[in-house]
Amino acid sequence: MKIAIGLLIVVVLVVGVILALPFLIDLNKYQDQYKPLIEDALNRKVQLQDIRLTLWPRIGARVTGFAVLDDPAFGSSPFTSLTSLDVGVKLMPLLSGKVEVEDITLRDPVITVIKNKNGVLNVSTIGRTGVAVPVTPSRAPIPSIEGPLKILALLAVDRVSIAGGKLTYRDLSAPKPTEY
Repeated sequence: MKIAIGLLIVVVLVVGVILALPFLIDLNKYQDQYKPLIEDALNRKVQLQDIRLTLWPRIGARVTGFAVLDDPAFGSSPFTSLTSLDVGVKLMPLLSGKVEVEDITLRDPVITVIKNKNGVLNVSTIGRTGVAVPVTPSRAPIPSIEGPLKILALLAVDRVSIAGGKLTYRDLSAPKPTEY
């Protein structure tokens, strides 16, 4: 009977420590390490409010107040903002010291695509460092070995999902600017 009570106490303590981990581990202190990598990959400034460890529904992190600012040539407002960005990782590789992203969920993204007076889209310089905004629109994007695809290739994400959201398209190239 004493062994059963001892085991029960150990199990309760382990469960208590696991449930306390999100409150004990502050992922915000690592922003200086990964925020420049994200900004470099996207060729945009990024804003993050808070980053928390999550245990349910899967082990990972939740980033709240995530925003990617627009190209300065198009304005200072965010190109995209999210209520939260949830990143889930696989447990078994994590136990062996490897981080393998299993799932990324974008919650309530608000994306604004702008076409300027010259017919150039604000998405044309995402992920392309050192490239100025084109003067004239191109028919096909210029392939790049840099950018967001490089980051996604490093992450090898199994699943990306979007919950809710809004997409705005602003055409300033027409005689009468339109918005959809």
